[in-house]
Amino acid sequence: MKKSAAILILFSLFSLDQYAQIDTSQAIYSWKLDPYCIVKIADRIDTNLAGFQVDNPIRQSFISASTLGNIGSPAISNIFTDRDFREEYTLTNSFYPSMKRFSNTSYFHTRKPFSKLSYFTGGSSNRKEEIIDAFHTQNVTPKMNVGLHFTAQDAGGQYNLQRVKGNSFRFFSSYSGTVYSYHASFNTNHIGADENGGVLKDSYITDTTFKFSKEIPTLFGGTDLTNSHAADVYHEIRNLSFFTIQEASFPKLFSSSDTAEKPSRIKIFYPKLAYIFSFDRTRTLFLDKNPTVGLEAGLYPDLYVDEKKTRDSLYYWRMQNALRLQFQGRRNNHYFIDFTYEAMNYSLMVPLDTLSEHYFIYKQYYLPGENRTAQLYNSFLSSGFSRIFANALKLDLYGRYYLSGYQSANYRLSGDIELMIKIKGKDLRIRAGASNEFLQPGFLYTRFISNAFIWNQNLDKTNVSNLSGDVSLVSNKFALHGDYYLLHNYVYFDTSAVPQQFHQGLSVLSFVAEKEFHVWKFHSINKIAFQQVSHPEVLSLPALAVSSSNFIEHEFNFKATGGKLKTIIGFDLFYNTSYYANAYMPSLAIFYQQQEKKLGNYPYVDVFLNVRLKRVRFFMNYEHINSGWLEKNFFTALHYPMDQRYLKIGFSWTFYD
Repeated sequence: MKKSAAILILFSLFSLDQYAQIDTSQAIYSWKLDPYCIVKIADRIDTNLAGFQVDNPIRQSFISASTLGNIGSPAISNIFTDRDFREEYTLTNSFYPSMKRFSNTSYFHTRKPFSKLSYFTGGSSNRKEEIIDAFHTQNVTPKMNVGLHFTAQDAGGQYNLQRVKGNSFRFFSSYSGTVYSYHASFNTNHIGADENGGVLKDSYITDTTFKFSKEIPTLFGGTDLTNSHAADVYHEIRNLSFFTIQEASFPKLFSSSDTAEKPSRIKIFYPKLAYIFSFDRTRTLFLDKNPTVGLEAGLYPDLYVDEKKTRDSLYYWRMQNALRLQFQGRRNNHYFIDFTYEAMNYSLMVPLDTLSEHYFIYKQYYLPGENRTAQLYNSFLSSGFSRIFANALKLDLYGRYYLSGYQSANYRLSGDIELMIKIKGKDLRIRAGASNEFLQPGFLYTRFISNAFIWNQNLDKTNVSNLSGDVSLVSNKFALHGDYYLLHNYVYFDTSAVPQQFHQGLSVLSFVAEKEFHVWKFHSINKIAFQQVSHPEVLSLPALAVSSSNFIEHEFNFKATGGKLKTIIGFDLFYNTSYYANAYMPSLAIFYQQQEKKLGNYPYVDVFLNVRLKRVRFFMNYEHINSGWLEKNFFTALHYPMDQRYLKIGFSWTFYD
């Protein structure tokens, strides 16, 4: 074993490939960091006209998703490979797709300051949806970039007590020097979301016609008028996160001094030292003014603390510190080893009627027969290796082992091999990968207390094996991704919305294909997912999901003024086959298994018109235009209907100065 590792490292020391740098030749260049904070992955800058009409981040990110209908509300992808089942449960996971987090930060290099101001709206009075988005980035020096991104959203929703209001802000910066470099991201999110519990009866949607959708009865009550709004049940989330990686490089120690060669040419890998710090803090509040409504409806199993009012809160934070030694070669060739220490805190509070008494989980708490700390830590070693051979074959290896703490003796191993060749002048990429991991489930899956839910259980470690493969032809705009998962001791929320462990083997087979067709002025951008699950009673997914955007593109030229108006007109289609789509539990903000009713087998069609005049883009999107044309079974989560026919407009103004 040691001999093989030594040979592997020895091979890595001789690289003739050019090390990838930030592309300073472009006016604007954007990238994201890979999960290990090493490789810069080129990112798309949102200035395209195609796809501009899709303002919902759920539609932007996922082929198919289960949502509560309104923009900004909880959502979960229906494609298994989109779900991060490794991420611990923190009562905010279903809001993540709409939140700014350091893990989804894009960094920029600009030759000129770049700004973008966007505004989207739709509906009227108390159903109105408004989004204001402001973005700015610029290089303050040739090597240092800073940027700001602010989003304000207020969506009243088509149905009763469905309002979601939120503000999010991001500050990001990067510096790319020869010796010193850094990336930094600071994010805040504040979300207030109504919980209406879904429509009281599905037949109010499928078999009944209401003049106004706000008149459809929902499980939870409150006041939802244009000038007066007060929901009986709602969530409030306040999140703050910060991330930075600082690197010190020493390329000159390993550069050539031969004048016959190019100056400072790197012969072998050079060392880098890195310090990585991250902090993520979340405060959540769930308020139910009359919890007996949910109890009598069978939504809650019991009311353990207070039958008159629920006021559950969680204070959670996670802090990571990591030191890394890395040997960097040309292109993305590298080898690294790092040590990470992380600390986590979980504070759950459920007040009683008297202010002097409460269940308070902070340093430790007590349940029958149990005494568990709620301040945890982990320490682990990670190592990775990446090498490109002859500009055609890339090898990536990664490993992590937990030395001590909550996840002591856990591990993760993964490896990828990628072939990059040309066939008739076209770039063909073929990748194969495998991984195995052995991980302790997140803390709140095992210990949790609230007014409506209490569980105290020991869970076995989850073992996940994965085989994956990719084939892509960039010039043909085609990609195919396949995955096979075998999961043992998989943790899921059962039909009672309580975390359970499936001790048998659970297999998931998934294929996702993407293809764009372009004939004359016609474009068709298609994404198709096929999935097969061995035990759908544990993990229910649609067998087939489709997302298709089709449009005709034309540019109008005005000779008198020399102006050009680029226009696209078309339609978007979203569809998935029927399956037992998840139900939603408001007090836990999670999607869970249900066997009551199959949903799906319903196409959603949007018709849109997008135009661009110089630096201004404008769209008009008639969402769900086919509402009422077919059977009105447009639910993606149990008892939560999607929006009906809805007109949205928006514009985005870009500045380069």
